[in-house]
Amino acid sequence: MINQILPNELWEHVFLNLDYPSVLRCQRVCRLFGDIITSSAEVQYRGELSMDGMVDTGWSNLPVKQRLALLRERRSAWDNLQWELFPEETIPNVYHAYDFVDGTYAIIRNHKEFTAVIPPTKTTEGRRLTRHLEFSARDFSMDPTQDVIIFLGEQDINNPTIYLHVRSYESMSPHPQSEQSRIPVNCQERPYDCLLQVVDDLFALSCNDTLETKMDIRIWNWKTGKLIFEKRFADVGIKAESFTFINSQAFAIADPSENGYIGIYDLSSGTEVSRLHFPELADGALQNIDADTPPFFANPWSDRVFMTSPRSRIHTFSLSYWCDEGDLVLRAYLKNEILLSHATPRASEADSLGPRNVRWEDWGPKNTRIREMDPMEDSHCFSHGLRLVLPLEENYKYLRVLDFNFPRKLADNPNQSKSSVVSVTSPTTISYPSTFKEDIVTHLPYTMHLRVLPTFCPDSSDSTLILSESHIVVINEFDRGDESDLCTMAF
Repeated sequence: MINQILPNELWEHVFLNLDYPSVLRCQRVCRLFGDIITSSAEVQYRGELSMDGMVDTGWSNLPVKQRLALLRERRSAWDNLQWELFPEETIPNVYHAYDFVDGTYAIIRNHKEFTAVIPPTKTTEGRRLTRHLEFSARDFSMDPTQDVIIFLGEQDINNPTIYLHVRSYESMSPHPQSEQSRIPVNCQERPYDCLLQVVDDLFALSCNDTLETKMDIRIWNWKTGKLIFEKRFADVGIKAESFTFINSQAFAIADPSENGYIGIYDLSSGTEVSRLHFPELADGALQNIDADTPPFFANPWSDRVFMTSPRSRIHTFSLSYWCDEGDLVLRAYLKNEILLSHATPRASEADSLGPRNVRWEDWGPKNTRIREMDPMEDSHCFSHGLRLVLPLEENYKYLRVLDFNFPRKLADNPNQSKSSVVSVTSPTTISYPSTFKEDIVTHLPYTMHLRVLPTFCPDSSDSTLILSESHIVVINEFDRGDESDLCTMAF
């Protein structure tokens, strides 16, 4: 008998060290395994965390059964878009830089006025931070879990040096863990467009020149102030928005040259290790590629029981083509694990061979989902983990959330009249014979969750939709002068 090989307690320990698909398979092996798994809250909790792409923060003292119940409640809320509505509030509309990091919406007005709005959740009240900066800033990036925010200062027209300011998010004073809170950057050419990104103890600054013929990337350790990577890309079409971190050891550059590809760089060696090529072109031309990825968090949130795993991320690449039919914009979705799988450096003896070239046929069709966008649609796509929210369409009242955590069991819908879920497993085909040598067929499965927007939320196609761990936020930037309405749906 199988229960004579090991006692039930040891079998439970075995199941706790398996991933969720393996636990499901074991559950079907025999009645004993099924009973052990279904009677153990710890096994179910660990397994369902894995299924949802979540990790336990380690901060909660709640019993495992209560944590499991909260996890299932959260899954049901997101699967069925069962939100709690909060009254609208106004935020400044006239700004020149913004960031949204898991529930914190922050902007800069007049280069010195910083405002952050933290919407309420089901268990916490919302709050607002307003700070006056002692310097002029043109952009910023932040990680509230490290209490860090990094500002890019304005450049004096007569001075090639600009400064990066490493500050505490809460107090705006120099960050106590930063050895160099004011980092100089010598720019021989005045940067036209810049983008900051933070991951763990690193941050990157990517900048274009005015004609977008060059793009400089610099990466620092914000705690030491040490510059660890610097490179100029002289390819036409590479922009500041072409850069994205994969994790704190690797990053990607979306390059539109030739047929377009994602270049993956290893920070430890400072070299490009792989190129993931996009579909081969016929007569079309790839103009540019923008990259979007969810924000990174170095630490667990202290007020949460669980949070999205750092590995559970969906990347979005927006590809803009010139073709006979006019402008064509495609949006490609792929999981972070695909980029990570190609981020391993070559063995030292093979370094001279350059990056690995991976054909579209060998990586793309099964690991991506590509859809065609309206050229007027905002190219920016807000996502969190493996979930993203699509921009609103004109006269389209439905909120649409795509979830690439598939396959998994969906939560029961207690009220089918309010929301609907569509599982998309059939391939998507993009057919433009004059642009691509072959049809683009992609298979990455997902579920689409739909629900009619609340009546008081703005439903214009010009509204901005933002998604976080616990929120969907709709921002209406029109018809209110220098103010915008912020509509919060909490899960």
